[in-house]
Amino acid sequence: MNPARRTTATALALATAGGVLYATAVPASAAVNCTSPVFTRQFFANTTFSGTPKKTDCDSTIDQNWGSGAPVSGVPSNNFGVRWSVTRDFGSGGPFTFTASALDGMRVYVDGVRKIDVWKNVSATVKKTVNVTIPAGKHTIRFDFVNWTGSANVRFAYTPRTSAAYDKVKPFTPTGAALSYNPATGAAKFTWTRSKEMDLANYRVYRRLKGATYGKQLATTTATSYTDSALPKTGAAYYYEVRAVDKAGNVSGGSSDKLVTTVDRTPPAAPFVEWDACPADQPYAAPELVTTAQNAADIAQYEMQRLDATAKSWSTIYSGTKGAICDTGYRADGSKVTYRGRARDAAGNWSAYSAATTFTTPDLTPPAAVTGLRAEYRSGVPHLVWSPVAGAASYQVLQYDPATGGYTDVLPEGSPTTRTDVVPRQSAAVADSYRYAVRSLDARGNPAAPVEITLKLADRPEAIPAFKTTANRFDEGVMVEWSSVDPWTVDERPLPTYKIVRTDTATGETDIVDQCKPNSSVDQPLDDPDTYWTWADDDAPLSARKQVNGSCWDVSGKSETTYEYRVVTTDRYGHVSQAGPPATETTPDTQRPAMVQDLTAERVPLGVRLTWTPPADTDVSGYRAWQGVTDPDSGETVWKNNCWTGSSLTRTEILCPTVPDGTTHVYKVAAMDDHRDDPLGVLHPAEVSVTLPDTQPPGWTETEVREGQYPDLYVGCSESSGLGDCSRFASYRVERWDPVTAAYVALAEGAMGDAAFYMDTTVHEDRLGLYYYRVVRLDASGVEAVTRSTAYGIWDSWL
Repeated sequence: MNPARRTTATALALATAGGVLYATAVPASAAVNCTSPVFTRQFFANTTFSGTPKKTDCDSTIDQNWGSGAPVSGVPSNNFGVRWSVTRDFGSGGPFTFTASALDGMRVYVDGVRKIDVWKNVSATVKKTVNVTIPAGKHTIRFDFVNWTGSANVRFAYTPRTSAAYDKVKPFTPTGAALSYNPATGAAKFTWTRSKEMDLANYRVYRRLKGATYGKQLATTTATSYTDSALPKTGAAYYYEVRAVDKAGNVSGGSSDKLVTTVDRTPPAAPFVEWDACPADQPYAAPELVTTAQNAADIAQYEMQRLDATAKSWSTIYSGTKGAICDTGYRADGSKVTYRGRARDAAGNWSAYSAATTFTTPDLTPPAAVTGLRAEYRSGVPHLVWSPVAGAASYQVLQYDPATGGYTDVLPEGSPTTRTDVVPRQSAAVADSYRYAVRSLDARGNPAAPVEITLKLADRPEAIPAFKTTANRFDEGVMVEWSSVDPWTVDERPLPTYKIVRTDTATGETDIVDQCKPNSSVDQPLDDPDTYWTWADDDAPLSARKQVNGSCWDVSGKSETTYEYRVVTTDRYGHVSQAGPPATETTPDTQRPAMVQDLTAERVPLGVRLTWTPPADTDVSGYRAWQGVTDPDSGETVWKNNCWTGSSLTRTEILCPTVPDGTTHVYKVAAMDDHRDDPLGVLHPAEVSVTLPDTQPPGWTETEVREGQYPDLYVGCSESSGLGDCSRFASYRVERWDPVTAAYVALAEGAMGDAAFYMDTTVHEDRLGLYYYRVVRLDASGVEAVTRSTAYGIWDSWL
């Protein structure tokens, strides 16, 4: 408050601090500039506020009582006016209460809008209270007072309504946030600009670790700064923010985040010692310093110390970035050793030493390497042989695989083994040479350095024989079959070659079988044994993946003779194996019956009748007859089995139909045993020849004689008859040769299509007779178009 009667020579400059108004005197001659929220006060010598004010000054509080006197010099005691105005920042605004009293009139405006209006001459002080909501930001309050007559007093105040029931407006977010950090003390000072809120209660300060969210507040203050002296010195980064709180409890948003990265004065946690392992070729102690995952990310260096058990002193054996080491100064030999260690972070903070930890080292010292490693071949199979090693409990046998560049275990029973003479598996691709390695192991499994050997198959003295042989009687011979394996030389091609050693068990006579009869329904010349590869059977030796199977149909053995068969193998290098396991079998009866006796040929009209006397053999089951026919292409004699049997003929009698052409014809007859399908070449035939008269009609060219008691002649025409275009035939005529008249006699005529066949029923009584027929097909003009000739012998199998 600034009583006007006592301030005619000076003006007051006022300001606020913590919501309390204070005033500063200003010389009267100076220009009046009142600092918000101090009111600018103007005195007028009228009630209309017209003209130039008589005086202008600053007033912190509107609360005056001038009584019946004049308020200032130059202004009358009646009919004067006083105007107070102020423009200030109301922050976020909100609800306010205006409290006013006056004697005489008063009016209150906010941004020119009247809020209180008591404008009249009164005899007693009038009071007025109103609630007003002021928006956020800067606004102007103006208070006009007039005194018409009598005493004069005036009072006005505006205050925030701080009850939470009315004030729902959050304060503005604090601005001007700034952060400074003192690395020496580790303290962070956080500052911000004072809030414009009239109902400000305090500020809340928050801190969070970078990457985390804000949680519980760090501090509450009414000041505009906070010094955080408890900030952890870990090298971590933290964010700060401040929030304003009004008296109704409304909290503003957080200020802009301010980041500080602290100095790191916190050592990492002490690691602990565990046992690790050195590489397989380094038999040393293997301590490892282990820390937590959180610490590990910040560890820059480890230091490992070993205790000298005799001197009871520690010595540093390692300093570096790795926690696990191979202590080449201490051999892993089963003794005890004690270690401790510590860790340093990137800021140079060393942890405490870990607890001393004692370990019993494993025994990693291997035995001596094998000596005397060599390859011995037994029946073509390589054996790896070496001298026993003192201190060795077992041995590993390995093979180098060029395809992978690695070594694989090649003992069939699995490594390790206690034997010093083994047959290794062959697991690599087939090649000319193979690399194997043998190494000794002690009881703890420590391996010695491997010793290598290379097997060159060209140096192998012999091939591997077959492991299985069977022999079984098969038709006219013995089928010999075998299986063999050789993982060192056999892939898919080339396969080994084979021959069979055949021994007569009665006489001991031995010969070689290398030519076999093909197992085919067609007679073919002898050939090499048949071979092919398959995946190995379960009984295949040497852990082979593939095996070779072979077979030979031996038909060259003597009849009804017992033989022992053994198979000999020749590998791709020409090495010959020993004979394989034996198989014994007796050959079938391959001795065919002897030649028939007294073979004669009797001329009959349809050809010849052959008769003979049986041979002395007791196993004759039947006879076969052949007629020699000249092959028109080659001119050679071809033997045709075209003779006829009949119910009335004896076992030693047969009819061979032959067109009597005036030439000599040759016939053969052979006795047969149970092998009825034997070719002529393996039988013992008798041979006879006879010259036949020429009974052919002139121009006859057919050589075949058909069998039938009732000759049946085709007189039709079809696409399959071979007669060509059937439409050109109009009629047919059937003719038979009459040897008496030496002319053809017509037997029947007809139109094409009337019948398909014509049967001659007049000659069936003339058994063994021979008749020549013609079927003539004529065109529409009666001209002979096609003629077909057929000879019939009057016979049938039931005759």
